[in-house]
Amino acid sequence: MVAASLVSMYLLDGTTPITSASDLTAASKCEFAFLRSIDAKLGRVEATVEDDPMYARSSKLGDEHELRVLEQYRAEFGDAVREFDRPDVRDRAAMEQAHRETMQAFRDGAPLVFQAVFFDGSFVGFADFIIRMPATEDKPARYRVQDTKLARSAKVPALLQLAAYVEQLSAAGIPVDDEVDVILGDGSVSTHLVADILPVYRRRRERLVCIVQERLDDTGPVQWDDPRYVIDGRCADCEREIAERRDVLLVARMRLTQRERLRAAGVTTIEQLAERTEPVEGIAAATLEGLREQAELQLLAPAAGGTPPVRLISADPIAHLPAPDPGDIFFDFEGDPLYTEGSPGNPVGTRWGLDYLFGLVDVDKRFSAWWAHDFAAERAALRGFLDWVAERRARFPGLHIYHYAAYERTHLLALAARHGTGEEEVDQLLREGVLVDLYPVVRAAVRVGSRSYSIKKLEPLYMGDEHRESDVKDGAASIEAYAHARELAASPDAADRERGDAELAEIGDYNRY
Repeated sequence: MVAASLVSMYLLDGTTPITSASDLTAASKCEFAFLRSIDAKLGRVEATVEDDPMYARSSKLGDEHELRVLEQYRAEFGDAVREFDRPDVRDRAAMEQAHRETMQAFRDGAPLVFQAVFFDGSFVGFADFIIRMPATEDKPARYRVQDTKLARSAKVPALLQLAAYVEQLSAAGIPVDDEVDVILGDGSVSTHLVADILPVYRRRRERLVCIVQERLDDTGPVQWDDPRYVIDGRCADCEREIAERRDVLLVARMRLTQRERLRAAGVTTIEQLAERTEPVEGIAAATLEGLREQAELQLLAPAAGGTPPVRLISADPIAHLPAPDPGDIFFDFEGDPLYTEGSPGNPVGTRWGLDYLFGLVDVDKRFSAWWAHDFAAERAALRGFLDWVAERRARFPGLHIYHYAAYERTHLLALAARHGTGEEEVDQLLREGVLVDLYPVVRAAVRVGSRSYSIKKLEPLYMGDEHRESDVKDGAASIEAYAHARELAASPDAADRERGDAELAEIGDYNRY
């Protein structure tokens, strides 16, 4: 049995709030959104529904990662592994019974418990793995909590979850180890001291219980401007409120700290900021003027889309661009961060992320592409791209490789190191200034009436009349389409494979565009 969906706050018997480790994660990200989800459960507001294919895919891969680890433990411990099915969390008797049986498994000395059930009347949790550590000269036998995460490094929410289970074990009198483990997606193990994370967990848990009770005591939904609660400004709930209230967070590059200082000065909307002439305590005059002008430009942008207004801030970044060269190329990667592959005898991938398309256009708009559907092909694509660049530089010594934002630069370095080829060539390209990142040039040179300075959002400025409609509208959609195309490519049905080829062609056209 692989882990089921996450459990979020609910009312047991209609009155008792039950929280979980996943609630800690949600509240840590955005208290406002977390409390809105409680309001939805209480019928005060409509629930926010997010369609996030990347999250769905990462959840599926996370379950597969957990199952691989479970199979490894089954091979080691055999029938001695105690596995628990998840009871109905709204059935108090079933939860209490499962909790008692789980604690008895620990008291019986089970070498490994999978999906341990914790329930103390206010908290519910299901631990991935809890393994028995044998007694040593200085320590008795004890249990170490482990969690599987697809990530390549341990994040705070995962550690809080582990601390929650340690707390539950300790409360039941089960000896616990002084370390916990996060079994990462690459098969490595990240180990942490309980003493370091338990105090943080207790503070976060106390905060969680407090804000949940406040929500239950209130009669109306949580308000956007309630100073008691923290926002992240990026989630779907925040985005809806920002748009509806014309919040200053609509302004590009606006930070939450700046927003708070503006609100203290009575500036809450983008319109008010655009008209602001007085200083604001805590915000430098030049910074405030930049934000004010940004707000003004965004208000001048066509409501139905189209080309946004642009103002020159400084000509220097443009003046320092290299002289145009007939060999210049414009380069872009498409990558899937969730791709991995195992090796013979090791089904757990130790490397993550595949740059599946190296695409470029030259000054005549000719498109060249190198595809890679596994790591071996990625190495060949890197080699092919670097050889192509070397040959072109021999003909056009003054060429530059233009890109937008740091992804291309960092990933060329990472790919050369990963595959052990082209490291000196990539270093040479960087040393000689061949790669030119246009994103900082844009940010330093112009101010645009757009909430985002991403290359897609600024498209009306540089594509002119060449407008393109496609299902692949951004990087996330490209990744989703790629994963689907590769699934179709593995189908025994010829029609499926043909559709997969068509989807890859669409991704290629997106990259060219």
